[in-house]
Amino acid sequence: MGPTLGMSVSARPPSQERQAKRDTTVQTRLAKQISTAEAELAERPRDPQVLMRLVRLYQVEGEFGKSLPLLERVILLQPHYLEALRLLGIVRFHAGQPSEALEPLKTATEVNPKDDEATFYLGLCYLALDRDDEASKAFERLAADAPANVDELYWLVKGYSRVSSAMLTRLAGLGEDSYRLHQVRGEYFDLQNAPGQAIEEYEKAVQLRPDLPSLHYVLGSAYWKQSSLEKAAVEFRRTVELDPRHVMARYKLGMVLLEQNNPANALKEFRAALAEQPGLVDGYLGLGKCLYQQGEYETAVPMLERYVGLAPEDPTPHYLLYQIFRRLNNPGEAEKQLTLFKEKEDKIKARKAPAIKHPGN
Repeated sequence: MGPTLGMSVSARPPSQERQAKRDTTVQTRLAKQISTAEAELAERPRDPQVLMRLVRLYQVEGEFGKSLPLLERVILLQPHYLEALRLLGIVRFHAGQPSEALEPLKTATEVNPKDDEATFYLGLCYLALDRDDEASKAFERLAADAPANVDELYWLVKGYSRVSSAMLTRLAGLGEDSYRLHQVRGEYFDLQNAPGQAIEEYEKAVQLRPDLPSLHYVLGSAYWKQSSLEKAAVEFRRTVELDPRHVMARYKLGMVLLEQNNPANALKEFRAALAEQPGLVDGYLGLGKCLYQQGEYETAVPMLERYVGLAPEDPTPHYLLYQIFRRLNNPGEAEKQLTLFKEKEDKIKARKAPAIKHPGN
């Protein structure tokens, strides 16, 4: 048994032996480089270049946790160090801090709009924060930079699809009963317009990780789609309890409360969401609706007008403004808003209407 066991342990193909030796050599060399850089940092703790050298070595090693405090120190020393800012955002994402990663990544992409890696991580951060609309905009910017060539685009689509499939297989391999796998299945059923099955998967995910606000948020969103308002409100409230800065949970809770004829509490949620994210366009429409329902017509007008400026194609606020100006005894402005409402409604209907095929065409 002894010799047989010895053979089974050592009997590796020569190519694997050579690769193992190369890996060991690389790791040894990297460890020496890190030790040298750490010693240099001890002597020059306020030198941004020394700090960044060690950051890059830690990242090669996959030690994001070690590089994070160093990057934060670099930014304190040089607030406009662009490479440090973009790396800080990426490392914060890997450290499970997507909210804190947003600002450095936004700065990096504003200064260099062609920084695809920073844009990609910005999109991932928005996804992690359930801010899907903003995530889509980031990914659309990436897609816009892709080559305008049908063949290249086709192969890119096919390649990313294969990567996605491989990642999903790897996720499944980490555990059939993983909460993330249940979330993925829930999202799939959501896309297939099967809300009942989506809810079953999201509920399983929440049971496995009741501490994750994003899981309560997707479950609440699924309940809301089914018009289960009470259940949706419970999940959105739980999301906010776990993460008071969760903008979309506050916004959707406000919408649910509006449907439940509770504009006073809905108003609080919309205001909290807008305080956290002033660029939340639909939040201004929600505020206007709350104020309208409470009879605060004059206060509602600037909120609705602000929404009109941000979403000029939407007819909805014009009908509300029409109702408000009627109540404020301003028939001229009321008529103007009604006209705008009808014009924008007609444009939407025209876009949706199928083209009429004439005989012979």
